[in-house]
Amino acid sequence: MSRQSITLNITNLTKTVKNNFLFFLVLRCVILSRMLRTTPHTPISSKDNSIIKNLRSLADSRHRKKEQAFLVEGVKIVEEALRDKVGVKMVVASPSLVQHHGRGILKLAEASGVDVVWISERLMDWVSQSKTPQPVMAVVRMKQHTEEALLAHEAGLIVIAHQLQDPGNLGTIIRTAEAVGASGVAITANTVDPYNVKAIRASMGSILRLPVVHVEGISSFIGKCRQRGFQTAATVLTGDRTHFDADLTKPTAMILGQEGAGLPQELMADVDLKIRIPMAETIDSLNVAVSAAVVLYEAMRQRLRKQPA
Repeated sequence: MSRQSITLNITNLTKTVKNNFLFFLVLRCVILSRMLRTTPHTPISSKDNSIIKNLRSLADSRHRKKEQAFLVEGVKIVEEALRDKVGVKMVVASPSLVQHHGRGILKLAEASGVDVVWISERLMDWVSQSKTPQPVMAVVRMKQHTEEALLAHEAGLIVIAHQLQDPGNLGTIIRTAEAVGASGVAITANTVDPYNVKAIRASMGSILRLPVVHVEGISSFIGKCRQRGFQTAATVLTGDRTHFDADLTKPTAMILGQEGAGLPQELMADVDLKIRIPMAETIDSLNVAVSAAVVLYEAMRQRLRKQPA
């Protein structure tokens, strides 16, 4: 056999091997795709499934940060997330969703090109972080917001959550901040994760829309606020004026301290407005989320009143 014939045979053999490899690669992808495809009648039922493991891992704040994603649970919030196009990566449903007015979610997911993964009712209970799980949840991408976005926002009203520990309080504050039209919420180190399931539930969907920014240091961020013309305000029992008497029409950064401990003295010493909320003699304090709502709504009232008729 000539050298040319040998070379030709080797070339043909190489092409055949490559073609066969590509064929089997495509076949493998198709098989895997079909294996991963689920329906209400063929839901995932094994805890060892990689999708289930990933869903469970999102209960850990470290994994949420690594994946830059979090879980939202419930028909209403999943529907909101799909409708508002906030970055839903995947919808996870159990078969009973079709009996819980879930057809709207399925249509929205299809229209948005979002995959729906069906899992068994038992696994939904296992994956869910709620005491009474609903038959649907979604994996949502975290939005990246900057300090500059808060400072430049036309609202001129920023909420700073400093070392808050209760996720319900933080979620309620985020919802209130959205309700009054605030720029967003700045969160300092050692504050509870805003993507904690309890915080998400308390925010009632506001976490999907309102900018939430982790700031490196509260003193540094307050300095940036002042450079941009913001005054700082905080509630204190011995405040020198009530929230009714404080001028909250100016650009304001409202600082909220840790439940119980409040704000550290060195920080309070540098606050511009030390606000007192009047209350009956039988009460000595208010919940931090309630205090935030009282002052933020007074800021909204003053600003609405200042607008030309």
